[in-house]
Amino acid sequence: MAPISTPAVLLRAHDYGDSSRILRFYTQSNGLVSVVAKGVRGRQGKGASSMGSFASGELTAYVKGNRDLHTMKDFSCRRMREGLGRGMLRFTGASAVAELVLTHTEQESHEALFVALEGALDRLEVASDVELPSVVLSALWTLVEALGFAPRLDPCVRCGARLGESDVGRFDFASGGVRCPDCARGAAGPRVGPVARAQLAALLAGEPPGSLTHSRQHLGLVADFVTYHVASKPLKSFRFLVDLLPVEASVPAEHPTAP
Repeated sequence: MAPISTPAVLLRAHDYGDSSRILRFYTQSNGLVSVVAKGVRGRQGKGASSMGSFASGELTAYVKGNRDLHTMKDFSCRRMREGLGRGMLRFTGASAVAELVLTHTEQESHEALFVALEGALDRLEVASDVELPSVVLSALWTLVEALGFAPRLDPCVRCGARLGESDVGRFDFASGGVRCPDCARGAAGPRVGPVARAQLAALLAGEPPGSLTHSRQHLGLVADFVTYHVASKPLKSFRFLVDLLPVEASVPAEHPTAP
């Protein structure tokens, strides 16, 4: 059987037996692929160190249908992304991105998701400390959009009316978007004002705003949205991520910028 070769990102790795490792890649041509890398724990030098989490390169593996675990022949690394280890927020943000992909995807090609994944990890690696909270949130939302679950921010998900410039609606998780003020009466979702809607639109577009406010509330929104639409339970990474985001002063309930 001839091996397949495809661009791939290493999302997770763990030891297997005395000398091998199980590596979980997201690949351009085959989606999520789990392989056993035999004998790699005994290797020394560049080849061994290149198989760290979040590295991108060319995976060559013997992939057999109807199997969950395949055999790796080689992984030629082109980008190690060592910079993602530079700080807990940066690393945890990358871990949340990886967990989101691992939670939802299967063994099938998804070109847009592969591009979004590599772009998200690249931005997380080079972002400044000041812009990093915004970049982390944008990375998560762009992956949600690539998976086909982007929320609708305007018009209203219930009646279809356009939201005014100063309207404060509520986020409706079941409907996947924002309700206008009239439809928000009696609804239980978080309040979303015009500034928060603009910030969410920028995060979804992969253009994280430099003046992002209330990053923990934004994380709560994307975490709840992911739990409702993408994953069957809350992602573990989010529990660690929330404690690493900056704490800001509370906003009065009537404030139009409260997410």
